[in-house]
Amino acid sequence: MGSFGWTGRPLCLQNMRCVSNKRMHLLRLEIENFRNIKKASLEFPPGAQLLIGGNAQGKTSLLEAVYFLATATSHRTRSNRELIRWGSPSAFLRAEYRKAGRDWSLTAGFSEKERRFRLDGEALARSSDLYGNLRVVFFAPEDLEFLAGGPTFRRRMLDLSLCQRFPHMVRVLLDYRKALKQRNSALRGGDSSVSGKALVRAWDRELARLGALVIHSRASHALELLDQTAGHYHDLTLSAEVLSGEYRSSGTRAAWSTSQGVPLLAEIEAAFLETLVANLDRDLAYRLTTCGPHRDDLVLRIDGRTAEKYASQGQRRSIALSLKLAERDLLLERDEPPILLVDDVTHEMDIARCTRFLEKVSSAGQALLTFTEEEAHRGVVREATRWRVSEGEVRLIPSDE
Repeated sequence: MGSFGWTGRPLCLQNMRCVSNKRMHLLRLEIENFRNIKKASLEFPPGAQLLIGGNAQGKTSLLEAVYFLATATSHRTRSNRELIRWGSPSAFLRAEYRKAGRDWSLTAGFSEKERRFRLDGEALARSSDLYGNLRVVFFAPEDLEFLAGGPTFRRRMLDLSLCQRFPHMVRVLLDYRKALKQRNSALRGGDSSVSGKALVRAWDRELARLGALVIHSRASHALELLDQTAGHYHDLTLSAEVLSGEYRSSGTRAAWSTSQGVPLLAEIEAAFLETLVANLDRDLAYRLTTCGPHRDDLVLRIDGRTAEKYASQGQRRSIALSLKLAERDLLLERDEPPILLVDDVTHEMDIARCTRFLEKVSSAGQALLTFTEEEAHRGVVREATRWRVSEGEVRLIPSDE
């Protein structure tokens, strides 16, 4: 491990137990100057990995490093500077993992102003090219705010999982945002004259084309996610409550409750274009585009009542965790489940619900879980490798300790 431009090939791992070809498996993680971790090198045997330590010691940073290698994204910040250890000019990450029966290497080197990624030593032209390689699901405390966080939070969470499932959607979303920015710029500089309206409408067809792709893909994904979520919610709560919902599309002025109910792409494009034309005077008054996938939302209900308004704290937590378990299901590829990153999301759960959740997490694929105390997992996670994280340093806890 080394400099910002490091281009080494995968290391030969010694003394590693056999890993099933039907399991995506993180074999090794190397970190240099990332968050509060100066340097770490971890080799992960099969099974659950428990990262144990106090608050602000570096446990979350380890999970965040894995997530960053998978998505070029942090769940806590969009600033490179905040990811780099204080006083260091750059940071470096490297993961070796097994997928589809072969070993791969992913590296990320970044300074305050730039990022560079490599897959098996080959430079990636864009950070978006990371998606679909190392697939992970991050259970973060922030995700428990899925209902309270509002539509913007929900759209971002849906888009991150959508892009891991369908990597080409990264480019579609970026292109939509560029077209939206251009139309909003025309709205801010235009007026209600014929020429002013023409300047805005010049962007309508491109926005409708790209927006239809986003709406169709995100709505279908969200509703498939919801269908899986309902089953996990029942398993976690053991209640007769029915979890349901709908995807609300502001661009088409419609709502759909099942993925089969989402219209064809051409129908969505035509409806979105019609709405853009109908809303033109309103958009000019507000000087921004008031409809489209950037205003859509996924609305959830428990027994017909809007969960955002009426769900208890326990129900909200169970919904958020069930959504993440459903994301794991949808990211299953060639019978390989994604790697699960679980960051201290069980400490306020009752023992029965915690047990059911951790059994689901530890029963399918590899999982890295953080806990503030040695027995915080309530004894549910067995056959696990334990790591002690303290002041940015990580050490393996011997099995007899």
